[in-house]
Amino acid sequence: MAIITLTSDYGSGSHYIGSLKGAILSKIPNAQIIDISHQTEQYNHEQLAYVLASVYKNFPKGTWHLLAIDTSVFLHKQILIIEHEGHYFIGADNTVFNFLFLEKPSKIYRLVLKPADEKALFPEKNIFVDAIAQFVKKGDLKGIVEPAQINRDVMVHAPFYEGNLLRGRVIFVDSFDNAHTNISKSIFDECIGDSAFKIHLWKRSRLDIISSSYQPNRDGEEVAVFNSNGFLEIGMSRGRGAQLMGLSAGSKILIEKINRDDS
Repeated sequence: MAIITLTSDYGSGSHYIGSLKGAILSKIPNAQIIDISHQTEQYNHEQLAYVLASVYKNFPKGTWHLLAIDTSVFLHKQILIIEHEGHYFIGADNTVFNFLFLEKPSKIYRLVLKPADEKALFPEKNIFVDAIAQFVKKGDLKGIVEPAQINRDVMVHAPFYEGNLLRGRVIFVDSFDNAHTNISKSIFDECIGDSAFKIHLWKRSRLDIISSSYQPNRDGEEVAVFNSNGFLEIGMSRGRGAQLMGLSAGSKILIEKINRDDS
């Protein structure tokens, strides 16, 4: 049985979701379709990649992950199929894979397209599903792909350290109103280490400690934690943290390293 996850920017209740699922079931009747999210910000490749990266490892190896965002073949030229850590990913080469994989994936392919595919409407339904169905039927990708590379000539806004400041930003705000950032624990450890620090939000110093979880803190207390995926998350214990702290997707996060001479 094929397991296929769907991650898109369609929006909750969009008819595109039903249309895509119908196409999958028509070609792969025994498919198990799992919705990851359809509520990421439209055309926000980084946000969608972050959401999918947070969950795909929880699925069995062999799972297909369909990335339905900004899929125009005319604009992006390549439809990529990537095999990584036993999982398969299919989507347009539109920077989403630059954000999804911190390290180069083990196998990168592009679909062999027909001239008419460049003008295809709804490629995720009319091109992606066919490719997955052919794989499920044959058990391999022979004849439908060729070796490729992810386009790396794009601007990826990664965190960076300059002077004594680690600069990052909020990727998205979840349903608990916690702000997820692009600052990983590994980057924090490399740049800040065991030094004292201050996390600046909206030009105010708010936090100078990383908690182990939200629970030990008082209700309404602002909290910074490294979540289960290893990224800095800022919120409020049992409160609407991002809203009250003025954080939204794209908000800047500055972590100031405090040298002993400065304290």
